[in-house]
Amino acid sequence: MKLHCDITLPASKSESNRALMIAAYGGFAPDFRNLSDSGDTMVLAEALECMSFQHRAARGKESMLSKAIHKTQQGTSIINIADCGTAARFMATYLACHEGDWLLTGAERMKQRPIQPLVDALLALGADIQYVEKEGCLPLRIHGKALQGGKVKVDMTQSSQFASSLLLAAPLFPQGLEMELVGSPSSLPYLDMTIKMLCHFSAQVKRQDKLVVVRPKPYEKQYFTIESDWSAASYWYEMAAFSEECEVCLQGLGGPSTPSTGSGTANLQGDAIIAEWMTQLGVGTFVENDALVLRRIPFEKRPLRFDFSQHPDLYPTMAATCAGLGVTATFTGLDNLLFKESDRVRAMQTELAKLDSRPIRFCAHNDHRIVMALAPLSMLAGPVSFDHPEVVGKSYPTFWDDAEFLPVRQ
Repeated sequence: MKLHCDITLPASKSESNRALMIAAYGGFAPDFRNLSDSGDTMVLAEALECMSFQHRAARGKESMLSKAIHKTQQGTSIINIADCGTAARFMATYLACHEGDWLLTGAERMKQRPIQPLVDALLALGADIQYVEKEGCLPLRIHGKALQGGKVKVDMTQSSQFASSLLLAAPLFPQGLEMELVGSPSSLPYLDMTIKMLCHFSAQVKRQDKLVVVRPKPYEKQYFTIESDWSAASYWYEMAAFSEECEVCLQGLGGPSTPSTGSGTANLQGDAIIAEWMTQLGVGTFVENDALVLRRIPFEKRPLRFDFSQHPDLYPTMAATCAGLGVTATFTGLDNLLFKESDRVRAMQTELAKLDSRPIRFCAHNDHRIVMALAPLSMLAGPVSFDHPEVVGKSYPTFWDDAEFLPVRQ
């Protein structure tokens, strides 16, 4: 298949979610350019909006939206973040340091995903949190109150979001925060993204290896442009790798190591490493007129090795690409992939095993990244279908419109 297209990628939900939290903590309107319209970001925005309206109602400013917040007879406000892991981790800290009685819950899969390292850290800082069902998971009963900050240890083995959640609140702590990262830190580029965004909004933060120090200094409102999403770009790299010839123009991305237009910060996303990785699979990245152009380049088919400990969201893409091209690859750093929307290692093993069958009907495993990584394989295997193609809306709502040329039966 010859592939020639011009794609405007979705905004980064990782940056968008952090920007929303900074605005909420800073007490200013989330007026950002290119905010994500992904399902995850909408869930977080709605949760924060509900809290905002509830606080207005408590001050005697009743609104229709505040009536939509579900409360128990005991006066506990229920915040349901569905299957959004980022919202679960970020909201746990936000609720813990805002007065009120809260129940933070989510979908069944979300109730299986870990949150204990964050809860342990919050308890060490004086938070009042109890598990309602399974130890270490949602739902959480939270009695919100002012937290002072101080010294704390956070285990990042399962997710960097535990540390990011605390950092987002830290500038408002009267004592600031001195956070020691313990365990085997995963997804460090996401933690560094958080730190860079805090600094952009005038917080005073420094990380030296496994120690992060935040001084007490409130956020200041700043202009900020959300970058396009490098994780979403990875699926276009995969399609380029499967094409006979391609000219794929990706709009809205800075170069892998160049400044982003408008935000005043260097590229924040660790998943930009996909540009380097894909050169080993025959896709070159060229910067032209403020866009990135993907073209086929020669490559030698040889055994490869990739470490996903810092880039877990790229695993489905790379697994599908190597399988499609018949490239032998060794993958390491897969431990925390068990705790995503699905067990991504098992999910990809199960679905890639179907490539020798016809017709191919893939299972989505309720995981947006599994679907988007499998869909390009239709360029090689012929028409495929999915049981729940709509799950792509979690991070890339326009994926099927953008990739309408793929032989995928909806």
